[in-house]
Order: sequence, then C-alpha cells, then structure tokens
Amino acid sequence: MTVAAHTLGCKVNQCDTEALLARLVGIGCTLRKFNQQADIYIINTCTVTHASDKKSRQIIRRAKKQNPSAKIAVCGCMMQQKTETSEIEADFIFDARKPDAFIKFLQSLCPEADHKPLIYTPTRTRAFIKVQDGCDRFCAYCIVPYVRGKPVSRPVHDILTEARDHIANGVLEIVLTGIQIASYADGANSLPELIKQTAALTGLKRLRLSSLDPCAITDEFLQAAKESSHILCDHFHLSLQSGSDNVLNRMNRRYTTAQYSHSVQKLRQIFPNAAITTDIIVGFPGETAEEFEQSFTFAKKIGFAAIHVFEYSRRDGTPAATFAGQVTDKIKSDRSYRMRTRAARLEREFYQSQVGRTASVLFESENSPGKWQGHTSNYCLAEIICNEDLTNIIRELQITRHFAQDTEFPQSRLILEDSGQEASAYAPSPLPSPK
Repeated sequence: MTVAAHTLGCKVNQCDTEALLARLVGIGCTLRKFNQQADIYIINTCTVTHASDKKSRQIIRRAKKQNPSAKIAVCGCMMQQKTETSEIEADFIFDARKPDAFIKFLQSLCPEADHKPLIYTPTRTRAFIKVQDGCDRFCAYCIVPYVRGKPVSRPVHDILTEARDHIANGVLEIVLTGIQIASYADGANSLPELIKQTAALTGLKRLRLSSLDPCAITDEFLQAAKESSHILCDHFHLSLQSGSDNVLNRMNRRYTTAQYSHSVQKLRQIFPNAAITTDIIVGFPGETAEEFEQSFTFAKKIGFAAIHVFEYSRRDGTPAATFAGQVTDKIKSDRSYRMRTRAARLEREFYQSQVGRTASVLFESENSPGKWQGHTSNYCLAEIICNEDLTNIIRELQITRHFAQDTEFPQSRLILEDSGQEASAYAPSPLPSPK
C-alpha cells in the first residue's frame, strides 16, 4: 500500500506526521511524495486562521483530484472541530497523536500488511523532537487550547533516547518543539533542565528551540542557556503578538512590552549576535490607529531579525470572536502591508549586520548545480558556490555579502566564502556496522 502525506501548520504537526509515517513504514506501507499517485493520502490540518482552514480544504481536494480512487485520511487541529467525514470530503478522520484507529483502518483495507523491522528516517538535516503538547494559556484570539487540550509533557528519558537515535543516524542539529514548550514539566525537570541535558549529549553539534513565550525567559532559563551556549543556537523566536500594552491585555497575553524588552536584553547579554524573531497580529478587535503605531514602533525598537505578520482571524469559540470593535478587512490589510514592509527592512538590516563575520553554517541542500544553501546558527539563510557535496555538513565560513532579490518583500540570504578553517567542519559520524 502506498501512502503520501501533507502537513500544514506548526512543527508539532510535522512531528506528529513523522511519527505516524514511522508507524506506517513499520507495517509495510511504501511512502510517496504528495504530488505522486498513492493509495492513501494523509492531510494533517491546521486551524489557527480561516486561511489555514481554507488551505487545508484545498489540499484535500487536490489529493482527491490526483487519484479519485484513493482513500483520504484527515487529522490535525481542524479535525478536532470537524467530526463528520462528509464535512471535509474525507474517508477517515483521526487524531494523529493517537493513530491506532487509523492503523486498524489501513489494515482492514490491506489485511496482508505485515509488521516489518523498518526504520523511517526524515530527509531533513535537522531533527524536530516534540517535547510537549497542549496549552492552557487561553489567549483571547487562539483556538489551539480548545483543540489541543491541556499541556502534557514527555518524560525526559524518552526525549533523550529519541535525540540519541537521531544523533546515531547522523543528525547534527536537534530542535525541541511543542505547542507551549515554556510549560514543559517532567517532575522536577523543567525546560531549563531539559536544555542542559540535551545539550550535554555526545555528538550533538546544535540545539535549537521552537517558539517561546516571553515568560519562559526566567533566571533559570538564562543560566541554562549560558551553560549550553556552545551548543544552543543564538536564534530565539519570542512570540510578541502586539507592541501595545493595551492590546496585549485584551489578548490575555501575560506580559508587558517592558517585560518583553527585558527578556530580549537578557538574551542578548549572553548571545550578542542573536536573531530575535517573532509573530505580530494586526487588526485585533479594538486595535486603534494609535495602538497599531505602538506595535509598529516597538518592532523597530527591538530590531527583530524576522517577523511573521498575521491579520487577526476571527475564530468561533474564542473570547475575541465576540469582542466589540472588530476591525475591517481593509484596515487589517493596510496595517499588514505596513508591518510586512517594516519586517522586510528589519530583516535586511539584520542580514547586513552579519557581513564580515565568520559563521557556522549547516548545509541542507544543493539549490542549483554547485550552489549550496544552509542556515547559520542564528538561522540566517546562507549560500556558497562549492563543488563538494556539503549535505548535512557544518562549516565555519566567512560572510562576504548580503543579497536580497529585487521584489517587494524579498527573502534575504548571505553569500559565503571558505575561510580555510577546515578543522572546524563537522560531518555526521558514519553509522556503526550492523552486527
């Protein structure tokens, strides 16, 4: 039986999909790319915004068009609200975090499916490890706590075992991810302790964290970051959502802009070249022109390396859906354009500040013949001309210039040249010979 999967939304969804694919390979399924013919198409959906719902439905229709006789299985956050297969033109709806029912469904279609000692290994050069799921922050705009449930953390032992397996398979960089990783708790082990234990693993060259709530930047976190700074990447995605204290209060975000600034300042004391990235929502109910300007100004004050800009999306079942002062689509669009323009300028400024530095780059792919792309430790996209195969190799290189396409919102990248520091190049260790 052939299976193809498409994942929308966050890295947690990606982790759920990969865990599911490992199970499917284990019962003898053959994986296909999503644009290929397959017997089963799996769509892991997102429901953060109306646009996410729309895209999820488009992907479902695309799968049916590719192979009208295929079975369509749908999971993910959108499915926590849509329980009828007829609502979303699917043959099976399931929870990717609890896939047993789906496995039985597949085995009923293909009774000869047999458990095989196969290992599914993702093709990316960095491994994402899901350390927790769920959220109880209940921000006024967010549907996630209602569809993901309360926070549940994995045992440290399980996380470290998975990390060691990835390292043994040649992975150089691990990303700890979750819905709200700041809430991680396994007995006495909180996120700072998890960072220290993961950073201490033999063979790991890089440790990266997914999105953080600013409240996570405690003294304990900062101490763990300092102790692990030789491994922990100097890129922190601190979710902001608004640069106006009044809007933050209406959003039920549990910090002020002053506290946010303090967190950034403390991080930069340990990581002077850190990239601070964020999310900003424009057009939240009641957002005045003055409050938007406060956000607009605050973004420049912090000097973000990148900003994900979202127009507020009204989600039924959340408090903000009933708030007075819903902002018109035209105003949201105008504010989004201005914020994205500022984001593009800030990104260019940050990339330009990297020119002349020596950077550690993990190479991921050959973008075109002889042209290799990867990311620096602070997650800048970087490029070099090289005749060697640089896949999954970390190399210390000189940043010679910054390049951005001549478009309205260009994606920046750094141009590299070899600094001659061959001794600083890391490649994955060869796998042990089978016994």
